[in-house]
Amino acid sequence: MAEDAAEAAEKEARRKKHRKRMNKILVRAWNLPDAGPFQDTSHPSEHEVRDLTTVGQNLDKGTYEHGRSGWELFAKDMGFVYNWHISRKGKHTSTAQTHLDEVTGFFTKIDPVLGGLAAKSMPTGDTSTDSTSKKNSSSTAKKRKNNVKDSPDASPKKKANVGNNGSLTLSQREKRAMELLATYLEERGGMMQNSLAFHSVIVTLNVLSQNLVMSYLPCPHIVISGERTQSEDFRCKVVQRPGGRFDSIFFSAENKRFKSMADVARFLNLVDAPAPGQGGSSNKSSSRGKKETGRRKLKRELDKLMRAKVKAAKALDDHNNEDVVDQFPASDESMWDDGSNSSKAHNAGLIVPRSDIESFPGIPTHCIPDMLMVWDFLCTFGRTLSLQPIELDDFAAALSFRPSPIVQSSQPAEEQSQQPPQSYIPIYLSECHIALLRLLVKDPTSDLWWWSVLETPEMVEQEDEYLNTVDKKRKTASAVVKIDMEALLSAEEDPAVTRKWLQALEDVRTRKPDNSGPIKSAVKSAIAVTTNQHVKTYLKKAMRTWRAKSAGLVKRAVVWLIERVREARPDLWGRKVSDGEIAEQKKLVAAEAALEMDNIIEDADVDDTDLNLEGDSDEESDSDDDEGSDNEDEYADQADSPASPNKPCSVTRKENDEITPVTTFVPVKPVPSVVDLLLPPAKPALPSDLVHALTWPPVIGATSCRIFQWYKRRRNEVDDSVREFRELRPMSVAERRRREMSASLRILSECGDPLDSNTNQVESAISHLCDGKGYLDLNAVQRLCLLRMLIEAAYDTHHVQLSIDDNFKSRINAVKALDAEERRAKKAAREELAAIESAARERLATEAREAFIEKKRQELIEDIKDTKEYSVEFVESLNDDDIIDLDDDTKVEYEALPTPDSFNKGEVNAVVKMIREETALGAERLTVLTLKGIEERDEDYLKSLQDELDSVGEIDSREASAKVDRLRQKITKFTDQMQTLPQDRSSAIEALTDAIEDGTVRTLRNAIKEAKLARLSGDDEENGGVWVLDLIRDASLELKKAEGRKRVTEAQKDLVAKRNKCFIRTESLGRDRYQSSFVHFDYDKSSRVWAERDLILHSEDSAPSKDAVLLKSAEAASIGAPDKCDDFVNLDDRDQPYGMSFLSFACQEYHHTGQLSTLTRHHWSCYTTDRSLRVLVKNLDGKCAKENALKEVLKETLETLALAAGGGDANVANALSSEDTGPDATAASSKTDFKSSGDEEVFCQEKKNISENDADLLKEVSSAIGRRIRLRRIPDPDRAPDVAEYIMATITGWKMENAPKSNGQECGASEEPPAPQASLPVWRLGLDDGGELHVSTSEAVEGIMRAIKWSTEYPGYVEHDAPFLSYRNSSGRFCGRAVEAPSSSTPQAFAKHLIKREQDLYMPLKNRTFENNWGGKAGARQAWVSSLKECGHTFEAVRDGLLTLENAFFDLAGGFGVVEEKKEDEVASQLNGSTLSGKDLLYDKVSRFDIELESLGNEVKGLWNNPDAREIFHEIIRQSKTVSILALGLDLICRNAQAYINRTKSSVVQQQPTSTDKSSGAFTGRRRAAAQRPGAYTDFF
Repeated sequence: MAEDAAEAAEKEARRKKHRKRMNKILVRAWNLPDAGPFQDTSHPSEHEVRDLTTVGQNLDKGTYEHGRSGWELFAKDMGFVYNWHISRKGKHTSTAQTHLDEVTGFFTKIDPVLGGLAAKSMPTGDTSTDSTSKKNSSSTAKKRKNNVKDSPDASPKKKANVGNNGSLTLSQREKRAMELLATYLEERGGMMQNSLAFHSVIVTLNVLSQNLVMSYLPCPHIVISGERTQSEDFRCKVVQRPGGRFDSIFFSAENKRFKSMADVARFLNLVDAPAPGQGGSSNKSSSRGKKETGRRKLKRELDKLMRAKVKAAKALDDHNNEDVVDQFPASDESMWDDGSNSSKAHNAGLIVPRSDIESFPGIPTHCIPDMLMVWDFLCTFGRTLSLQPIELDDFAAALSFRPSPIVQSSQPAEEQSQQPPQSYIPIYLSECHIALLRLLVKDPTSDLWWWSVLETPEMVEQEDEYLNTVDKKRKTASAVVKIDMEALLSAEEDPAVTRKWLQALEDVRTRKPDNSGPIKSAVKSAIAVTTNQHVKTYLKKAMRTWRAKSAGLVKRAVVWLIERVREARPDLWGRKVSDGEIAEQKKLVAAEAALEMDNIIEDADVDDTDLNLEGDSDEESDSDDDEGSDNEDEYADQADSPASPNKPCSVTRKENDEITPVTTFVPVKPVPSVVDLLLPPAKPALPSDLVHALTWPPVIGATSCRIFQWYKRRRNEVDDSVREFRELRPMSVAERRRREMSASLRILSECGDPLDSNTNQVESAISHLCDGKGYLDLNAVQRLCLLRMLIEAAYDTHHVQLSIDDNFKSRINAVKALDAEERRAKKAAREELAAIESAARERLATEAREAFIEKKRQELIEDIKDTKEYSVEFVESLNDDDIIDLDDDTKVEYEALPTPDSFNKGEVNAVVKMIREETALGAERLTVLTLKGIEERDEDYLKSLQDELDSVGEIDSREASAKVDRLRQKITKFTDQMQTLPQDRSSAIEALTDAIEDGTVRTLRNAIKEAKLARLSGDDEENGGVWVLDLIRDASLELKKAEGRKRVTEAQKDLVAKRNKCFIRTESLGRDRYQSSFVHFDYDKSSRVWAERDLILHSEDSAPSKDAVLLKSAEAASIGAPDKCDDFVNLDDRDQPYGMSFLSFACQEYHHTGQLSTLTRHHWSCYTTDRSLRVLVKNLDGKCAKENALKEVLKETLETLALAAGGGDANVANALSSEDTGPDATAASSKTDFKSSGDEEVFCQEKKNISENDADLLKEVSSAIGRRIRLRRIPDPDRAPDVAEYIMATITGWKMENAPKSNGQECGASEEPPAPQASLPVWRLGLDDGGELHVSTSEAVEGIMRAIKWSTEYPGYVEHDAPFLSYRNSSGRFCGRAVEAPSSSTPQAFAKHLIKREQDLYMPLKNRTFENNWGGKAGARQAWVSSLKECGHTFEAVRDGLLTLENAFFDLAGGFGVVEEKKEDEVASQLNGSTLSGKDLLYDKVSRFDIELESLGNEVKGLWNNPDAREIFHEIIRQSKTVSILALGLDLICRNAQAYINRTKSSVVQQQPTSTDKSSGAFTGRRRAAAQRPGAYTDFF
């Protein structure tokens, strides 16, 4: 009875709650504008609800009190009210539609299904309009109904759909379908009885006539009479199809599925008709039609196969005449060890060709991929961030930048020593950090992690309470109180009593841990009800940990007991279980509980008599049922420490955390930092002074701390979910703490520290900034880690995702246009190929005809020699037609000649190749020769000239003399050329070979022109064509391909640019056979190609050479934290074969060898020079499909490099004429004038002119050849003389020259040329960006020293005029105007900001005080302003000015007052146990959790809440070393002053203080303050 009463009370409570919500919706609909016609209608109906008054009456009667069905009925009635007016189409139709939309929205917020019911519910009664159509429809419905009744075996679905069911819910439809099924089964049973009677008569007649024993009774018709009760063994499910149609599906008790009621009747043997697809008479005519259709189908298939056979035969013929090797390129793996030099070098760990850039100064090599990712993100999403892109070299220089005296020299002398290092932060770093911070703060996704540093396990438990009950998965509670579970379950107790105290304790599950009053009341009720002494003892032990506002452990203990008892006693809840099963279940639960008891120890000294169950009850926390936690810190740590220091808890955890399982995924909460104390409790809202050029470093630190804490929690969730999925036991507390200590290696693995490192770059950088220290004190890796942390959070923002979605849509259209252009280019290529093949076939046919005519002509000439019938002249005068028409045989033979389409693929390909060669060389006839053939041709030409000279004979005339002179001159000139031709031809052949491998247009043209100058081609006088060397032919064909590729690239240039603007991600150019990836970044220099290569693991016994950069040991190749095998395979299965194979397979994700269980480092390098890229292209094998595709892409990059090369080009043959060989020889000789060795003496002579300090750098350098050089240029000396450009190059040669040629001379160098007779050394440089440059010796030596200092980070070396120092963000200008940006973080800028904020707040504060000692005649304010203007460039001056301003605002706000100050001191003394100063509170990690410097609540009576807060603020400001902390302190003062101003406004209606506000204390608590502000933690949930 007690159980029934409790259940009835619970149901009544739910009904009241539902009725209250329905009443709210009704009231809101009643109060809508112009709701009079719908409140009370003038056309009432007894069958329909037409006004809101009737709905209210039904609500009072309890019509809608049946759970979900009641809500559905309520939504339908509300919809009827408005749809009835809409269907009438009266004057209130538009208003009814508007109100219906509003009401539908009310229901949609509760459940979208209810909104749909309200919108679709239509009245069933007749209206005054359109009556004729309704009559017609009703008559049609009657006819349809009659037709259904006429057919006894009609489909039951039609009967179910008769009538107006559009407004029925799914549950009502299921109920209706079951009723129809019962009726249908009853009707089928009666019909089958009549059928059986008929069969019985037939059987009886047979028995009488034949005297046979009745043996015929068909089994399918053996039926027991159909009854309605047979439908009870079935259940129905109604499903709505996408088209709006409803299908009813029936299921038997064995879950057998039936599509219709006829199938159910057939299953019960109540239907005589055969099942679908069974039996039935066959139609011979239809059979014949099917056979005829089959024959036609077979005939079509046969024709199709015949056509395919013809195509296959032709394809086979074409295949036999093509190069099979080109069709099937070699696979990548087969070429790893093919014996080539490239494969040998790769297996040895060498990079061929050697890259130009492998690292940047100050950036470790393992951080290169992180730096590229960060830089690419900032450039790619520059429009979203309002950030102007920067070059990669400048970004790397900004990351590793440190101030030096060179930079400080630009400031006045008195300012240099006073400004902190933070004043020299590069502008780009400030702009990018502020841009990222603005993006994160204004995005709603930051609410997920902004409160992560305040999370506790109890707060997460409260968060789970707000989740949907369908998606919520409650974790099993852990035991916290020791008890003998076997004795508890064995105790005798009435089941009704057990259910009663369990129901009393169920209320604890829904309570929050700080809602201690109801929890205590529920436990007291259970103790009073139960008769089980073990339960009473357990609950009393649990209540020892109870504290006001803190009952977390009590709740856990109660929930654990409820779950265990429910699991052990399934019979208590109506289940029919045998006594044996109950005993077995009790035994199992008791055994599991005993294992949990091993992890708990009990304090035996605690007596049960001191338990006080009286006192605090429901009244203490009834007002807090719906509020957030007021004192989370107290119960957040209950699991680890006692609640009271004076009386320790009797239940504690064992100190061995290796055994204790973890119960929460929330990481340990960090101690609030100095920056956290200065920041407001709520998340900053833009625009705000907290996101400013003065304040961004500490705010970035606090933001990174929150993001890092959030990722810690996510990582813990992943660990728990993986172990849960693998059905493994939870990890221990010690293991969780160890994993959290290595969280930086698991979150930011790539730029993290090695496992054996004692430092933690991520956490140390965050701690450094959160303590208020300078940003430039961080190293490059720490700065990179902070950017990585911010970008990881930025990737999850809505703004970035929206930008990606928009660009994705635009990119689809751009790719479609580009694909169309590519298809057009391919189509043009196919058409060109078809035209060439057609011309080749025509040529073959023409040649066959000409050969036939010539043959017949010769036969006629031979015949007339015997017959003498015609003359030879007559035969030669005959045309082709005359010869063909001589006789019938000739005509038949002519007609039998091959046509253009009759030639096979091989013959056509040979002619196509010939035509292409002739087209490439621009000749009608082409003769290809080898070098030996050309030499023989030259000898024949010289011999012919000599023979012609000898044939002249005696010189008896002037013409003969002139002819002889010409011949002798030709012979002499040709003989002289033959002396130098072998060397020129050898050089030209080498250039042709390199150009063919290179494949670029410019190189091929230069090589062909040089070969022509070397007489490797010429006119063929015999056939009127051209003769060429075979290499020239190959180079011309390659040039033709390159020009076609270039034309296609130029045609697609605009489309490619449009596609690239719609960024998605940076895609690789391709891969080589070793799976190395090659990438070009859009915002990087056009000549740069980055390569990412996998490392090759080797044993640690053999040490690799220095050049073998790809050979690494397993330890050196690993990065980040290793995988935990416990998360994937159980300890028992790890040594089994299947466990080991699974782990090995999982490790192959990191490295193909499967030897590593961590992320693997990759070797990143960059190719920038024309030479290195050409060597890279040559080493790519065209037989490999991937390398062939990569080779084509790299050739386009080389084309870009060739066009970008400047006037220092070594290929001077472009400026030469093919007829002028003299200058070419001079140019060729000048090209080879530069020497590659022998510069030691000249270089050592120049080293004597440098200073002693720099001479130490070049002590070991004896030659400049091959050295790296860093040139300094000033692009615009007039407009920007302080902005230089630095270029990297390599010295490739030197020579002595009469005149100086210094194209890269720095400003200020002497430009007076030396005497013409003097010879000066000139050095040739190969620029990394392409091209060449000649410099003097002094420039070469200075560039070498500059390169050494730059690459080694030489102490004191700073390029004070580097481009990144002059960067200005024209898109966002977060640091102010371009002129103010360099000084935006200086003390001078803070002084201006300080004066401006004082002017904003002085007048409101002045109006609220009677004693003004700051402004007016006192002169203190004017003196303060004057001191800031005079000495504002020093840090000490602005710090003292801030403290002075705080004192002034404190006095203007009235101070503390005598009474308040004394009261606050007393409270502080009571809370702390002893009087602690503000400084002690600041440096105490425990008390720092309770420090609150913000003026919150309604009792703001001054600038500070209490004296301790002011003392803490003064201590923070006095110890600060950066302007950023001063700026945060100023913002705190201004916020508190504004809070005081707002509180003391006369026009503001003061709110009544709540019980929470009345509670006084030294500190409110940051979590309590955050929970009371808009946008706080609890508001998110």
